[in-house]
Amino acid sequence: MRFALRHGTRPSGGDVDVAVIGTGADELRAARELGRDGIVGCYSPVTALEFDDAADRWTVRSARGEFAPRIVVLTPPADLAEWTLIGLGGRTIAQARGTSALLGIALHGFPNLFFLTPPPLSDTAMPPAALAARIGYIRRCVDLLRRTSCTRIEARAATQHEFDRRLRADSRYRPAPRRPAQHHFDLTVAADREPAQEYSGPALLDAPGAELLVSVALSGHPDPIDGRYHWYGRIAGADGGELPDPGRGQVFLTLPGGHPAPGRLQERDPWGNLRIVGVGEPPFPLEPAPAH
Repeated sequence: MRFALRHGTRPSGGDVDVAVIGTGADELRAARELGRDGIVGCYSPVTALEFDDAADRWTVRSARGEFAPRIVVLTPPADLAEWTLIGLGGRTIAQARGTSALLGIALHGFPNLFFLTPPPLSDTAMPPAALAARIGYIRRCVDLLRRTSCTRIEARAATQHEFDRRLRADSRYRPAPRRPAQHHFDLTVAADREPAQEYSGPALLDAPGAELLVSVALSGHPDPIDGRYHWYGRIAGADGGELPDPGRGQVFLTLPGGHPAPGRLQERDPWGNLRIVGVGEPPFPLEPAPAH
């Protein structure tokens, strides 16, 4: 990523609240406008940005090291092929092609990230609004995050989809970025997103042609529609061991001292872990229902 902000100082301790990344006068103005809240720029050149799902921070890597801002305000380069930007679930910015960012500013799947100019993702992308309006909108989003004591702000998929639909249907559709509507965003902390784990620890995975020691994190819930218990979770190879490819065949998962529970392997995440799902009695013991 061959661009950088010629502004700011290296953040002590590696973590900052907000970072503005870009090359020109617009970024300098944004940094000055938002600098009342302690925004710093980043060093040249920036090589990669990746969202840390656990910490709700971006990792910004540059030739002079890395730091972890909560919020990134970014002017994207014109060439996506040279753009190393990774959001939730390892999704790259190139995989978001074909849609328009909400108001050209926020993009679902890339939380805590705001575009100072619209990213080059769609042929129907709207021209950017006045710089002052964009800066004001971003500032209010940051204020909203702080005011709600949340750690993550993300454009909702349905809101972004509706914006993109209207933009395609009417070339004159040019909504101004004024005050962000709270219902257009998901504002969360980690505890809101992660269900309590029913079991986390070692297990035995019996898959077609393989029997492996693995590490699992499992949860579940009774479904009120079908009346059955649905369990699910993540499987990681023990000691970095390689996991089998997901397939259509049934597998069995056994916890220490437990019984084999049938399930199915699903997609592999960017770190090589697998998702497993099952219906019926789970591999972990259930708490007895409370007496009435």
